Amino acid sequence: MSLLDVLYANPVQFANEIGLYALLSIIPLIIIYLLRPRPLKIKIPSLMFLFDIEKKKRLNIFRKFLKDPLFLIQLLVLTIVSLAVAAPFIMANEEAGGGHTVIILDASASMQADGKFGRAVAEANKFVSAKNTIILAESVPVMVMKEAPSSSASDALKKLKAKATSVDISSAILLGRRMLPEGGRIVVLSDFISWSGDDPAIAKKLAEANGINTEFVTISGRTDNIGIVNGWFESNGDYRIIIKNFNTEAKDVKIDVTTDDKSVLSSSLSLKGQSSEYFSISSLAPGTTKISLNVDDALSVDNNAYVIIPGSVKRGLLYITDNEKSPSAVALGLVPYTTVKKTDTKNIPSLSDYSVVFVSAQPSPEAVKTLSDYVSKGGNAVIIASPELKDMEMLPVELDTISNKTSLNIVQPGRITSGIDIEKTDVKKHFKARLKRGAVSLAEGGDKSVMLAYWKFGKGLVIYSGLADPQGTNIYDPLNEKIWNDFHANPAYPLFWKQMLEWISGSLDVSEYNAKTGQFIKMPATYAVKTPSDKVTTDLLLLDEVGIYELPDKYIAVNLFDERESNLAGAVIPQAAGTPGKEIPYNVQTIRKPKNLDIYLIIGAMFLVFLELVYLRWRGEL
Repeated sequence: MSLLDVLYANPVQFANEIGLYALLSIIPLIIIYLLRPRPLKIKIPSLMFLFDIEKKKRLNIFRKFLKDPLFLIQLLVLTIVSLAVAAPFIMANEEAGGGHTVIILDASASMQADGKFGRAVAEANKFVSAKNTIILAESVPVMVMKEAPSSSASDALKKLKAKATSVDISSAILLGRRMLPEGGRIVVLSDFISWSGDDPAIAKKLAEANGINTEFVTISGRTDNIGIVNGWFESNGDYRIIIKNFNTEAKDVKIDVTTDDKSVLSSSLSLKGQSSEYFSISSLAPGTTKISLNVDDALSVDNNAYVIIPGSVKRGLLYITDNEKSPSAVALGLVPYTTVKKTDTKNIPSLSDYSVVFVSAQPSPEAVKTLSDYVSKGGNAVIIASPELKDMEMLPVELDTISNKTSLNIVQPGRITSGIDIEKTDVKKHFKARLKRGAVSLAEGGDKSVMLAYWKFGKGLVIYSGLADPQGTNIYDPLNEKIWNDFHANPAYPLFWKQMLEWISGSLDVSEYNAKTGQFIKMPATYAVKTPSDKVTTDLLLLDEVGIYELPDKYIAVNLFDERESNLAGAVIPQAAGTPGKEIPYNVQTIRKPKNLDIYLIIGAMFLVFLELVYLRWRGEL
């Protein structure tokens, strides 16, 4: 179609018709040229030619306009600028969305199986248009590129990789809708195995209701898989995982466990088809532990799990007692990552190697002096009542005589006694103890005797427990006179000592060093972080890979632990999903919208002004 045909079908209109009055500026220009005096050189051979010259002058009044290029240039400039002020436009057909395509790639863990993500990228290249936006659909949508040309989009697609998170396809489609306010096309490439959030089919209908052509392309592949689908720490410090066989036939799985690249365990499991099994690893040492399944399946990202236990979680305790069957020493030994060394009152080693010293006997005067110096310099001590115990300067209480039966009451709730039901303890004997100035009482007897208290002694901390450990051969014999109370029979007895130890030395939650993919970490500033495969600089880190992340202040182990992503055979394909390799027709939607012409007029006027300056320079007037 020629330009005349276009103009005939789409006549020029003006958005600002009042601007056409600017054409009146041409009149002053003509008047100026008419009135401007110019020297006229005439050769007069004789008087007889004077009348003929006057006649020619009248004829050349209008010819001089045509012979002066400067006038023509200025006339055109005024005309074009005046028309530009009137804002001319024509109504033209244009593709909805301006030929803009939003490509949404499922980058979830299941897309790593059997090279599906690579095939998705190859399919995505078939939909690249003049203007492209690329979105990676992870647990949250990640925009890779916005309104880029086809060449840039193709280059970006080559560099993308599947991650190890779940996928929220619906949120990615909603983000694509915001990129296409006037229509266009959205193409979603996914295996549609599972998703979080709303049903993608609903998001597709919403996008189509906005005039956006939305297509689903299904990427398929192998479905055989065995994977680690969950993992957690037990209360006793063991680490337990769940291994699931998603295949219909039974499989034997070999399991290897290494800590800091040193083998610590090798085992095997026989898994029935479509079944799960627990597997526990006891006494994990501090460091980085890797649990691996030696299997050949379609998805490898769930064949490994990582666990980090920081070295600072280890505690070394010294327990001074002459009671070989001290239940408190046994309970402390059950606390994860805690080593208890028992010694008698005659062979006390150097205390500097221990974070807390427990005393359940009467130390010698020399040992009391050593213990007092240890605490005053910043150490921690727990003094447990015993029949031989005598008053000491470091105690937060003043000991008096031994008294008989009393009740037990919490006077100040705290972390040490939380969830213990310590009030139900049957106290048969106890020290009458008075609180020293500056000490804090947590529990008291019915006779106001302090039963649990603490205070600061120098730079250290001392805790007194009036609940003496039982002695004798049978610590559960109700007739045993060496049993002062039945606290050791309380089911929460080990928890009491664990909470006391954590209150003294601080609780280090190993879950802070172990996370699942899809989580975010907000950092106080922008830092360089080493991910399992790359380096990123950010203040909001998305954990989307399985492996070890190196943050400025710590290491974090990240695992998939998502049964839905590991279940490659559990596809729930939305309606109207296409298949790769099949050509999907794209019904181009056109809309009538004004096409402004003023920019072209302004460019033309600028060119003419430049031409005028060149002409004046050539004439020597500049």
